Amino acid sequence: MRLQVLIAVLTLAGVCDATHLSSARLSQVYDKMNSFAKYSWENGTKAQAILEWTYPDLSVFSTASSSNPFPASLSSNQIPQIVDIARTTMNNRPATNASGIMGGSPLLEDGAAADPASLGGAILLANVSTGNAAVKNVGYGDAARMEVAYLLYGVPRSNTGAISHRTEQAQYWSDFTFMVPPFLATYAGFSNNQTYLQIAYDQCRLYRDRLRRPMSSGALWAHIQGGTGNLDPGLWATGNGWAAYGMLRVMATIQKSQWAGQMGSQRGDLASWVGEIMDGCKGYVTPNGLLRNYVNDTSSFEETSASALIAATGLRLSTLGVTDSYVPMALNLLSSASRYVSNSTGVLEQVVDPLDWSKQGQDSPEGQSFMIMAYAAHGDWDRAGRKGATGVDGDGLGGYTSGAVARWGAGMGATAVAALVAGLAVLA
Repeated sequence: MRLQVLIAVLTLAGVCDATHLSSARLSQVYDKMNSFAKYSWENGTKAQAILEWTYPDLSVFSTASSSNPFPASLSSNQIPQIVDIARTTMNNRPATNASGIMGGSPLLEDGAAADPASLGGAILLANVSTGNAAVKNVGYGDAARMEVAYLLYGVPRSNTGAISHRTEQAQYWSDFTFMVPPFLATYAGFSNNQTYLQIAYDQCRLYRDRLRRPMSSGALWAHIQGGTGNLDPGLWATGNGWAAYGMLRVMATIQKSQWAGQMGSQRGDLASWVGEIMDGCKGYVTPNGLLRNYVNDTSSFEETSASALIAATGLRLSTLGVTDSYVPMALNLLSSASRYVSNSTGVLEQVVDPLDWSKQGQDSPEGQSFMIMAYAAHGDWDRAGRKGATGVDGDGLGGYTSGAVARWGAGMGATAVAALVAGLAVLA
């Protein structure tokens, strides 16, 4: 009798579903990522996800001995998806070639000075793949150089020298750390110029100095500070994910660069700063295995896209050889977020609205990308020997937890929930 009830309960609740997304489901997530992305930062994040998932040897996170994230040349058909993103960016670039300020010009017109820079890595790879081919009379390499000049000389700065996230005033947004420093670091690698790598580090340091908020363990970042209007002192989960993953990309770029030996202290700082964000998040993972939209606000909804990005960060800290201590949290977050991927569409649900960080949205282009980045990190971690895993399931993403029951229960009718509870009571 108990076995029959168990079968009925598990079938009703759907808990036989694996929390490790299948290849088919991940393909859906990937396809939705490609179709959803619209704005500059969404396409820049998509480009990063594609790089890590489809062309991993060109990623600074690659552990392959043959990897080279700063190739001198590539065949024209080697990275078609990246080139497509870069070409679209170039076709939408401002008509004027340069602003007149040190030859600077943004890749795209945007009220956020930082967001178009997220596309800079794709532009640099397209440059070596196409031999600096021109689009609308401007070469890829030239566009990248003008974007750097724009950031360094055409964008407002704080009194400490921090490059503004916004065009109209000097203002700090945690998002900046994912958009600008990794691009400057990548530019350093392609141009063989350590100066830009140091600037990337310095910008991370300046943003941390302004946005960091100490917690009982570690520290989290405020979302928006400085300037006037549109401020957000809250500890936005996605903003902390942007900051942590951006700094991790800069650190990984240093490790892959020719100056790794000279910049050991900078690498150490960045690893520590990422770690304190992970420590800050650690105590706020909910019983359902997710982070809230505002990490320390218990009235805020549980949010999946930031949970995926923090998961990717924890797994990358392991694959980069920094620490395995965040692996259990990362696996919990990724497993839990995976349960919110629609079986029919591949859309990640229960996400923050990308255009209004205070509200829950229907879908999130960056959330789709974060899931791909997290699974790319999980794949590398898996192949590296699953370091830091605990429990019976070393993969970390199989089976289900009480949080899974709560998730599936939320989508069930009252009768079904009652049957589930009754069945569990019988089993007890």
